[in-house]
Amino acid sequence: MIKVLLLEDEEYNREFLKQILKEVVGIAEIFDVQSGKEAIDWALENHPHIALLDIELTNQKENGLDVARAISQSLKDTYIVFVTGYSKYAVDSFDVHPYGYILKPIKIPKFQELIAEIVYKIKHQNQLISDVFTVRIKNEMLHINYKDIIFIEVENHKSIIHTKGATWEMRKGLDEIEGMLGPDFLRVHRSFIVNLTKIKKTKETYDRSYEIEFMNYSKTALMSRYYYPKYREHFEP
Repeated sequence: MIKVLLLEDEEYNREFLKQILKEVVGIAEIFDVQSGKEAIDWALENHPHIALLDIELTNQKENGLDVARAISQSLKDTYIVFVTGYSKYAVDSFDVHPYGYILKPIKIPKFQELIAEIVYKIKHQNQLISDVFTVRIKNEMLHINYKDIIFIEVENHKSIIHTKGATWEMRKGLDEIEGMLGPDFLRVHRSFIVNLTKIKKTKETYDRSYEIEFMNYSKTALMSRYYYPKYREHFEP
C-alpha cells in the first residue's frame, strides 16, 4: 500500500493535487497537510513512500525544503518530489536529492507519469511485485503465479481471483489488491481488475460500458466508460 504525504498550504492546489493523485494506480493513502511542522511530525511517525512538497509556505517557520531535509535525514527510502511555482529553489533542493521538481501550473499527464514511475519503483524495491502473489485464504497461505491470474472481481463483499484452473475467494478489497499488482494489471471497473496480457477482445455494450473477453476463458469482466481512456492508452501506439 503506497502512502503519500502531500504538503500544500493553498486549499485549491491541495484539493487539485489530491484528485489527480487518486487517479494513479497503486496510491492507497494520501495524507494532506498545510504546515511544515505537521508534515514532519506525520512523516516521522508514518514513513510515507512519497512526499510531495510545496516549498514556499505562507507565514510558517518551516518551508518545504526544511521538511525535505528532515525527511531525508530519517527516512532514506522516501521519494521526495517538489511541487512549486518557483524555479529559483531548484539548486537549493539538490542536497536532499529529490526525485522530481515540478513547476506550477502542473501538466497533469507528466505529473501522473512521474508518480506512476515512482510507484512502480517502490513496488519492486519492497518486493511487492514478484513471480508469486501470496494471499491468506481461511487458514492457508496460497501462492498464485501472477501470469496465471486472468482477472479479479468483487462479489458479495469478497474478492474473487480467476485463474484458468480455479477461482479463489479472499477478503482483501480491490483497492489493496491493486497496490500489490504489477503493470500488466489494470483497474477497469470499481469491481474488476484485469490482466492485460489475457484479454482477447472488448466490445461496447448498450449502456456505453464494455465487456471484456479473455483468451481460453469463458467468463467475462466489465469495464466502465470512466476507466476506458486509461485502458485505451495501453494499446495505442
